Amino acid sequence: MRSISMFLIGLFSFCAFSQTVRTFDTPLSREAMAFPSFTDAGLYNSYNFCNSPVGIFEHDPLRLRVHCNLDLLRWHATQRQDSLRQQYSAWNVPDILFERPKMLAVRLFYTPTWIVDETNIGQKLSLPLNRFGLMLAGQVPSGIFQFALNGKGYTGKEERAGSSNNRMIMGLDDLTLTLGSRIHQLLAVGMRGGVIAKFDTLHDASPSPTRDRYFSGQIPLLEWYLDFGKDSFPVRSDFLITTTTSRLVYVSGNNIDQDPIKGDSLAWKWQVLGNLQHAGITCHPALFLSYWRNSYREYQPTSSNDNLNVGPELSGRDRQFSDFRFGIGTLIAIRRFASAWIEYTQPSMRWKYGNSYSWVNLSDKKGYYRTSIGLQTNLHTIPALRFPPSIETIFRIGYFNQTENSGINPFEGEAFGLMTPVETYSQAYRYNPDFGWGPLQR
Repeated sequence: MRSISMFLIGLFSFCAFSQTVRTFDTPLSREAMAFPSFTDAGLYNSYNFCNSPVGIFEHDPLRLRVHCNLDLLRWHATQRQDSLRQQYSAWNVPDILFERPKMLAVRLFYTPTWIVDETNIGQKLSLPLNRFGLMLAGQVPSGIFQFALNGKGYTGKEERAGSSNNRMIMGLDDLTLTLGSRIHQLLAVGMRGGVIAKFDTLHDASPSPTRDRYFSGQIPLLEWYLDFGKDSFPVRSDFLITTTTSRLVYVSGNNIDQDPIKGDSLAWKWQVLGNLQHAGITCHPALFLSYWRNSYREYQPTSSNDNLNVGPELSGRDRQFSDFRFGIGTLIAIRRFASAWIEYTQPSMRWKYGNSYSWVNLSDKKGYYRTSIGLQTNLHTIPALRFPPSIETIFRIGYFNQTENSGINPFEGEAFGLMTPVETYSQAYRYNPDFGWGPLQR
């Protein structure tokens, strides 16, 4: 288990033709930067909460946005026995959003990314990536019919210092079709379907090369969402449910077909926000609940392990992980000038294994926590500072702390999860029932 603390002081400026829309994909990424998450009324829409492109029409109209930024992230050891040392950088050059208000939105981005992992001494890994994406969303003027196509992918070549071997990596972060409807000014519903996929293969430059290639993905990915309320309404709420089937197909060693792994997942999350106002002060009490369950089973490989089919199930070689999360918090805003928030969430994770793993000696339940506290001042709203209408300048100070399970890495996994050892049997850890949850005892 790892504990993470973050203290941030920031000054941010945005320049656009109108109010900028938020660019953060998940509440977790906002938590990581000491932003409010489920206490922020700006996240109560299908765009931010459900990752639905049609939800962009719920933001203030924006004719054009050109967003250029540099993201830098570094992890390093705080104790000598901890070898963690990773770096991540990404440019948006640029991220362009064009919108015909309430009717059509097109987003195009290209993001060169550089990832470095020096956790294993003497085996520095570097992974330059080309990330790219296109979003197309539209609706009829009334909003009764909405649709969107979203595609985000990447390609790259991972190298290890001092070795001529490398890995070719390509994948889809999101390829989905969305159909939605705003059936009432207070209620929007929708569904999304698509795939998430990654293909990774080792290039072994030795005279007698070995194989290591795998495909992992979620096919199909299905989601349904409900968005209730609006800015002036006393209560706002969002709900999302997701189901998917995950697969790992793997060939390694001397072209040996490894056992494929297939899993079924179910997840839902719900957040609700109050809106209490008096004398220019707004209070947003908030509640967040979520649950996810991932079940995995191993199967015998088929005669050709280069497709998504699986052979007979291997008895007793199954495992299940689940998590229930409770969150509570509040945000207080003083007109448009400043806001402060406090949030606390308590995940409770459970796991169990099939009878083939009876030798695993692990507790079947563990609790974690996340705490976020912050204060924000909108400098552009202060008349005495005379900021032009096209510029927003924000000062933010925040503190973020959490504990996590190092086997799942929910915090840093998004940035560094694509790294793969440049060697054979790189996916052997997937067959370990512990999955990195802690020491095993036979």
